[in-house]
Amino acid sequence: MTTFKEIQGRNIRSYTTNPTDPLEGQMWYNQTTLKLKGVTAVGAWSSSGSLITGRSRMAGCGTQTAGLGFGGYSPSTGKTEEYNGTGWANGGALNTARYNLGGCGIQTAGLGFAGYNGSTLKNESEEYNGSSWTEGNNVNTSRQMLAASGTQTAGLGFGGYTPSPAANKDETEEYNGTSWSEQNNLNTARRILAGAGTQTAGLAFGGFVTASSASTEEYDGTSWTASNNLNTARYSLGGAGTQTSALAFGGSSNKTEKYDGTSWSEVGDLTTSRSYIAGCGSSNSSAVAFGGNPNKSETEEYNQSINVITAGAWASGGAIPTSKRDGFVGSIGTVTAGLAYGGEPINTETYEYNGTSWSDGGDLGTGVRYAGGVGTQTAAGAAGGNASVGFSASAGYQTYDGSSWSEQPDLNTARSNAASAGTTTSAVSFGGSVPGSSAAVEEYSSSSWTSVTSMPAVRSFHAGGGTQTAALAAGGVASTGSPYGIYSSSLEYDGTNWTTGGSLNTGRALVGSAGTQTAFIVIGGDTNINPHSTQTICEQYDGSAFSTIPSLSAVGQNFRGTGGTTSSAYEAGGFSTGGSNVGTTEEYTAETSAVNIVDITTS
Repeated sequence: MTTFKEIQGRNIRSYTTNPTDPLEGQMWYNQTTLKLKGVTAVGAWSSSGSLITGRSRMAGCGTQTAGLGFGGYSPSTGKTEEYNGTGWANGGALNTARYNLGGCGIQTAGLGFAGYNGSTLKNESEEYNGSSWTEGNNVNTSRQMLAASGTQTAGLGFGGYTPSPAANKDETEEYNGTSWSEQNNLNTARRILAGAGTQTAGLAFGGFVTASSASTEEYDGTSWTASNNLNTARYSLGGAGTQTSALAFGGSSNKTEKYDGTSWSEVGDLTTSRSYIAGCGSSNSSAVAFGGNPNKSETEEYNQSINVITAGAWASGGAIPTSKRDGFVGSIGTVTAGLAYGGEPINTETYEYNGTSWSDGGDLGTGVRYAGGVGTQTAAGAAGGNASVGFSASAGYQTYDGSSWSEQPDLNTARSNAASAGTTTSAVSFGGSVPGSSAAVEEYSSSSWTSVTSMPAVRSFHAGGGTQTAALAAGGVASTGSPYGIYSSSLEYDGTNWTTGGSLNTGRALVGSAGTQTAFIVIGGDTNINPHSTQTICEQYDGSAFSTIPSLSAVGQNFRGTGGTTSSAYEAGGFSTGGSNVGTTEEYTAETSAVNIVDITTS
């Protein structure tokens, strides 16, 4: 009889607790639970950062940690977005806006071709270099709803549809980096199919013939051969992987199937059922699905590994007892020790959050709204703001010790809706309104405020965070009156000078924020101000670039309390589109993973 050690190369050991870093296939006996334990791989989808622009009928290429999504219907667009394994960032736009196009390659060397723009079939072919698209030679057969596989210099396009005359297509074309050439046709003409693999080892599956199709065909660089069908016939599905390790997902079903080079087997379903979905990935164990009908922004990752992934998400927390629509801009406290104060109308309320509920804290000495916040729940500071009805600015600075507020030396320049960073004894306040937008910057060092180098341009209603010597300003407006001029840019402060940082993918003001200069999130906000266009979108900054993270459950802006880190943050209060007061709280927890430890039984 073959022993476990002969199979796995290790004995079954006994532990009082589970090992901290077990390997796939490892088994052990837990002396505490009196059970035989082991580690096994699981395959499942988990939510990730949303597309910046929700849309359907896109093309996708690349891998799970370096993906590309381009084109699509929202309506017809040339928009390109880049995926980093966590969220999306804006890329260079296609020269020809279109949807139902083919796409293959990688994030820094993508290929997009054919498609439709709502009135005209397209034959244009474009190459992406990681920042911009360049036109190449056209495909031979103009069409839409086709599939693709391969690379930028060895691409394959197959199938599709022409609306006039209405016909499914079986044409196959190869691209050599310069031009397209006709090859042997698919055995079954069809549209809205999916593809995977390379130019010499391609895979076509699903689609629409006269009804949903389950047909699968393999390409060897010369001709197509029929293989085993999908278990669920469907069209407008997504695909990823290789000819011997492919994944099919979505379409007219939320089902996911993996292909091993011979047959398909069902695995975990997509969380969000959708058609006209796009995807990318390197195998049937690592893929990304995104977009879909109707103009979806949801992104999901598929992983088959020994780790169970819990997706990052916002969840409801305790409601603020008295809902006020305005608050401060800045980061205060943490999810389990947060602070919200002031608001509209001018008031003195302070609320403390313990991760579950809000309770009354000591009142402000002077009621205020739009004050910049610094510090923690037990050592907080509120700088500037409005201390009277209207937009008259205040120079006041108050600090909180966990029970009561006390007046401190005033700012040199009175202002509201500024952002702040640092601690109560080492703070920096920047921008704001006086009542016109300001570029003024001041630093506080225990006893007084000192004017220092101004921001490069005026900015108010922006996000701020970090420390006195490593602060970040993001978003905001250039003017306190219409036209407001929404910023997408960010600025980094090193304690002396301001330099340009990465840009938000969606410019907005009246945002919440949390984190440090190199690990920062921007929460919700407003992309228009008048009339309001309140958002759910959230983005994360890594010190270089912004990318999306999971969105809020409900739109929000002008939050009363925001705070935490990029892995654990909260937002509370504020108001929704139309100025409706809200006292809700949402808590953010970033993606986590844990080894899949199971009980070993005989059943």
